[in-house]
Amino acid sequence: MIRTMRFVVVGLLLILANQAYGAIVYEVFFDQDDYRATAGDTVVANLMLRETVTDGDVNRISPTSGLGSANVEVTWSSETNLLSSQIGLGFIPGTTDSGLNRLTLRQIAFPPGVAGAEVSPGAREVSIGTFQFQVPDAVSPVALITPNDPSLGADFAIAATPTTVLDDFIVFRSSTITAITAIPEPGSVVFLSCSLGGILLVSRRRRK
Repeated sequence: MIRTMRFVVVGLLLILANQAYGAIVYEVFFDQDDYRATAGDTVVANLMLRETVTDGDVNRISPTSGLGSANVEVTWSSETNLLSSQIGLGFIPGTTDSGLNRLTLRQIAFPPGVAGAEVSPGAREVSIGTFQFQVPDAVSPVALITPNDPSLGADFAIAATPTTVLDDFIVFRSSTITAITAIPEPGSVVFLSCSLGGILLVSRRRRK
């Protein structure tokens, strides 16, 4: 009987623990779903962390608690190159492996006092870092840039007592970089049309 009661209590605790943090969702994403620019140019992609709470829960990214240790990795497809990166508040650079097209960030903490920007009721955002990528060429015009969890060292967690592991409540979203064909300006189109018209006129006169 006592053993049965223990199993019941443990089960209830697990259920309550899942319910307590099930209303918090973390998203790691770039500020645009698809960056578009002329082939060979550069684009600046801002990597964001958004925390959204519902059902009466409270934001963990707050002036009193901050956000605890986490790891984030940014990878990019071979159609583009990472030109530079600047890590945001709370993150420190890890390793960059250009051969494997990836950069690992190790976060020590968003310290207490960092609340993030409130973008909507219950949702706060903080900047992980800014990345400059080269736009692909016209031959392979689309590149994929992807944040993910490399599972190195500490988990994505809240630095509080007790520590709250959030790996099950975090969503990583990829973005694309697309090369577009440059469209001539209206003045250039008019000039080109006039030039072609002049050539045709001269050609007709010579034939006569």
